[in-house]
Amino acid sequence: MKQALATVIANEQIARGIFILRLEEPDQARDVKPGQFVHLRCGTSFDPLLRRPLSVLRTGANQRNCLPSSQYEVLYEVVGRGTDLLSHLRPGDLLDVLGPLGRPFQIDRATRHLLLVGGGVGIVPLVALAEEAIRHDLSVTLLCGFRTSARAFPSDRLPPEVEYVVVTDDGSAGHRGVVTELVHVYLAWADQVCACGPVPMLRALAALERPRHLPFSIAMEERMGCAMGVCLGCVVPTRHGLQRVCRDGPVFGLDEIRWT
Repeated sequence: MKQALATVIANEQIARGIFILRLEEPDQARDVKPGQFVHLRCGTSFDPLLRRPLSVLRTGANQRNCLPSSQYEVLYEVVGRGTDLLSHLRPGDLLDVLGPLGRPFQIDRATRHLLLVGGGVGIVPLVALAEEAIRHDLSVTLLCGFRTSARAFPSDRLPPEVEYVVVTDDGSAGHRGVVTELVHVYLAWADQVCACGPVPMLRALAALERPRHLPFSIAMEERMGCAMGVCLGCVVPTRHGLQRVCRDGPVFGLDEIRWT
């Protein structure tokens, strides 16, 4: 973990209210792993007071993409004052960033077919994980649900080797419905499943019938204050008691979480 002033390289809107922010900070770019996040200070004053936790989308340390080794990208949705401030950043601006933070995804050594399931901006850590898996010659299928096509993640931002299946609530792109409706189609193929998205999606995944031996991990999305395990604002109930998403996660085993 390192606190540093990262340089803004680009800040591109890729969908309605969705931006990709590219930052340059060599140590953070080198050290971050899929599923980890960084904690960004959004302004230059105490308004807003709290930093914003953002999962890392891609890192130049993975030589499968075109990013320089000193750079990494995060994706964010403009939903309030903090993310609105981020949307006004320009190349050359400096941004106070703490990270990388949290427990990352781990790909099992025996895995050859990796199924990824995302919901909305929950796709972010799965993109980094897909790039890592492709680098190790795994077959990857990514299922992701969005409210509408205008908010869907562009397919050209993914490695071409990834099978990308889009689901939209309104049917404006891909399959109409919710992403969990398609998961059972791929369970017999998958050696391992990783997911990230809103709690209702993760709860639905936990309720699915699936092979008991199938490794299934998730990245939790929770509001965070300090992101260092001190404030206890992001605790979730698990079979081991209350645990902090920022330090004990954000990646957990699907069955570690108490969903009821």
